[in-house]
Amino acid sequence: MSLLPLLENGLFALGQVLRFPIMVLLWVCVGAALFMAGHAAVELVARQRERRSFDIKGWLQSGPVLEASDARLGELPALLRRLAADVKTGRRAGALDHGGLEHLLLEREEQVRHTLLAPRVLVKVGPSIGLIGTLIPMGASLASLASGNLEVMAGQMVVAFTSTIVGLTTGTLAYVVASTRQAWATEAVREQRFLVERIATELETQPAGPHSALRVD
Repeated sequence: MSLLPLLENGLFALGQVLRFPIMVLLWVCVGAALFMAGHAAVELVARQRERRSFDIKGWLQSGPVLEASDARLGELPALLRRLAADVKTGRRAGALDHGGLEHLLLEREEQVRHTLLAPRVLVKVGPSIGLIGTLIPMGASLASLASGNLEVMAGQMVVAFTSTIVGLTTGTLAYVVASTRQAWATEAVREQRFLVERIATELETQPAGPHSALRVD
């Protein structure tokens, strides 16, 4: 028995074995895309509500950050409000010295960028899974055509094209979510750096002591 036909038949069988997990993964991609889109829509509504007429420059001109009251801090968006609270906590603990303030800022930026990971992964994984889900049924369809079973061939082709559509749709939806979140992340990082720069300036103007900190570049 020739080795080549054995290898080819083995690959065909392996492809058919992968059919079930690929279909499951396609459904996972659909669920993930819908969840991301829904979560982004909810966050969009929240952002519009908390950022209505908010301007970081105007807020900073109204007074110092470190001495801001709770009512004034409540005017900040959630991300900036949490950052200001962490700075106050670190200041009381004396943890802003020797790069502590910059480290806190970098941690916040990493948290913001982490929200981009899932949609970016789905942008590439969704269409790839859809392509695999297309090629596997096409192999079975060609095998049915060779045996003259046109009904089975037509059914397999329907599954193949549907997999392509689903994969591209999930990738497109994830791309929209990723692009939207990228714009939000850019805005958040810019505002956080602006706020921390002002805080660093305020700390520098204070007398030297346990709460002094280096300026963040």
